[in-house]
Amino acid sequence: MPVLSVLWGLALLTAVALSLSWSSSVSYGLAHNGMAQARLNALVEAGVNAAVDGLLDPKAERRWRADGRPYKLEFDGTQLAIRVQDELGRIDLNQTDEAMLNGLLQSAGLDAQAAARLTDKIVDWRTATSLKHLNGAKDLDYAARETDYHPRNGPFQSIDELRLVMDMTPEIYARIAPALTVHSGRQFVDPQLAPPQVLRALPGMTAQSAEAAAAARASIDNRAAMAEGQPLTVLRGRAFTIRTEFSDSSRTVVGDVAVRLTENPQQPYWVLSWTTR
Repeated sequence: MPVLSVLWGLALLTAVALSLSWSSSVSYGLAHNGMAQARLNALVEAGVNAAVDGLLDPKAERRWRADGRPYKLEFDGTQLAIRVQDELGRIDLNQTDEAMLNGLLQSAGLDAQAAARLTDKIVDWRTATSLKHLNGAKDLDYAARETDYHPRNGPFQSIDELRLVMDMTPEIYARIAPALTVHSGRQFVDPQLAPPQVLRALPGMTAQSAEAAAAARASIDNRAAMAEGQPLTVLRGRAFTIRTEFSDSSRTVVGDVAVRLTENPQQPYWVLSWTTR
């Protein structure tokens, strides 16, 4: 019996030691992952702060442009590529009309009939009334598909929500998402700020003319363009998406942060959304 008790005691001590060792390893792993994520967030935040400083530079010739052109910056030994996109250059999913949505879908490869059907469903998702368009879809249609959700019947809260619209496919979403926003609050877009995906959706634009317009705009010297730029007061209240890209541990990290500029110099912007992948 004494020998058996000693063996049981040794087994118990071994189990406790293994448990403590495993717990320590897990704690270390969690702490390490937390530190790594904090560093990634700090790099993305550095890109956001640099972009906001660039947008609000009091000297117009040094002010950053918000049409998606790249800017380079080194922070904490890491090279950052930063792009700023004024949301006025994107199509507001809640404000735009059916013609613009239809044009965007056709520019993404849908034929006229398929684009018209999907346009009706997108508009029905954001419309409060129970009436639906000819090819649209409301609550009963989603119930018939046995989905576990129904249309919002109100404004889209994010671009990702578009994935839930009936007949929206991952392929179509991937093609049109870069052209969309929920932050501009405007029905129309500014073609001087629009990315190629938006230019292709404009009336009279082809893929070739859109690419040519974007290339011509990108070739404009930043100093010359900004010397006649808008006053800073015009930028207040506007929304921008700031993309920060950098390499980390053999992978490319992309941070997309949507911000709205404020009137408060102590807090020059509000974060509207933050995604890192």
